[in-house]
Amino acid sequence: MTRRIATLMAHTSPLEQAGRGDAGGMNIYVIENSKKLAALGVEVDIFTRAESDGFEEAVEIAPGVVVHHLVAGPVSKLTKEELPAHISALTHAFMHHQDGKPNNYYDLLHSHYWISGQLAWMISERTSVPFVHTMHTMAKVKNLALAEGETPEPKSRAIGEEQVVKASAALIANTASEAASLVSLYDACPERVFVVPPGVDLTTY
Repeated sequence: MTRRIATLMAHTSPLEQAGRGDAGGMNIYVIENSKKLAALGVEVDIFTRAESDGFEEAVEIAPGVVVHHLVAGPVSKLTKEELPAHISALTHAFMHHQDGKPNNYYDLLHSHYWISGQLAWMISERTSVPFVHTMHTMAKVKNLALAEGETPEPKSRAIGEEQVVKASAALIANTASEAASLVSLYDACPERVFVVPPGVDLTTY
């Protein structure tokens, strides 16, 4: 039986060049992780928001890895502060994409960054497919280490992250320190937090 994962990456496209705008290490992480999963026989569909005219609905970036663009809100770039207002539209667009497919078409949802975690939560409630979340960064951690003059992350983000932590089936942390922060600052159940250090592509380095 084919195994499938729906990877949710709402605030930036994996097709964006790392280093531009909000695209960075997470983009590389998601793409490379997806390729490795596909090589092991797990199909990965990556869902992101359409941000520019002329987008393709689906782009295969490697055998078994396809990026899907969801139309939610204006087809233009939005800031991370603007995106939460479009969670309902993103949920609707994902469910429309699922028309004709069974609710268990995907074995798992994997969301990246808290906005995508909110999206995964909504989709999971509608399909009963469990979701795993990777934070990448956390508002409460960032606010504890603010330099003088830096603007703190908004309380709405911290609350949104708390909701994602509570609703997720499991949390993936990159480091033991991150796992400890999830438990101490977000009251995550330790048994649901798993440390999976990012790998290194030995063909490059």
